[in-house]
Amino acid sequence: MRLRPLAITALLTIGGMAGCTLWLARDPVPYFMARRATTWRPEVAAPPAVDGHVTERVRLVAANGLRVDMQLRRPEDSSATPVRRPVFLMLGGYATGDRAAQLIPDTRGNIVVALAYPYDGDVRVKGLAILPVVPALRRAILDTPPAVMLAIDYVLSRPDVDSTRIELVGASFGAPFGTVVGALDPRVTRVWSVHGAASPYRQIELNLRRRMGTPAREGVAALATLFASGWQLDPARWAPRISPRPFIMLNAREDERMPRDAVDALYAAARSPKEQIWLDGPHVQGNRREVLAGLVDAVLRRSATP
Repeated sequence: MRLRPLAITALLTIGGMAGCTLWLARDPVPYFMARRATTWRPEVAAPPAVDGHVTERVRLVAANGLRVDMQLRRPEDSSATPVRRPVFLMLGGYATGDRAAQLIPDTRGNIVVALAYPYDGDVRVKGLAILPVVPALRRAILDTPPAVMLAIDYVLSRPDVDSTRIELVGASFGAPFGTVVGALDPRVTRVWSVHGAASPYRQIELNLRRRMGTPAREGVAALATLFASGWQLDPARWAPRISPRPFIMLNAREDERMPRDAVDALYAAARSPKEQIWLDGPHVQGNRREVLAGLVDAVLRRSATP
């Protein structure tokens, strides 16, 4: 008779875990569409120009509570009828966020918009300290695609934007989000995946190798992928939907953070028109200014041609 309560408890536990897994692994698109704001207001601060460029700080506050912070860097233009310029909307590292715009001294006649991720917590938490903030992190991840769509709404409302040149650049941590939004939003005219790859699980597992042994590492990577909707946001699932708009990958030959087979898998998943550009050097990060400068140069040079 004792086995029956134990069996019931085990079944309830397994059922609960299965239900939780299914809930975490559900299709995120309905959430993206429901979270997408239709009513919003901009708050813009534009300091004086420095070296021929103005860096505006912009906050978009939506009626549904979504908030987007960004920095918009543009050439100085005081004419009554401003020149309409191509826009490069950037999603970079989670720590750099909207400050990435400040790392591009010369936009070469373009408008560069760098977004902060919709998360106000400490991004440096590690170990068990991360557990209490998992719900907020997951919410921020799922809020990022609708936040990018709101940023596109804003840039298209500006008189100095060329609506036929909305280029979405996702770099490193931002590469999956760029691919997702590029697939969902037809207003994006070209998508750039910079130091990106398929399979978030493989990426997490690789970056845990220096800290964990195999069994623990694989389990932690699987849980992190589940909580972050990594399987649903895998760029390889979204890249095919970008076609017939161009999809361009820039990858590093010495990238220590992206598995080469995952890089190859993303390129294989994308449909034409697609292109892959290989550059020397390691993975991009905020303190590798030479790598960043090379990537910016490569994107802006390549973007000058169709």
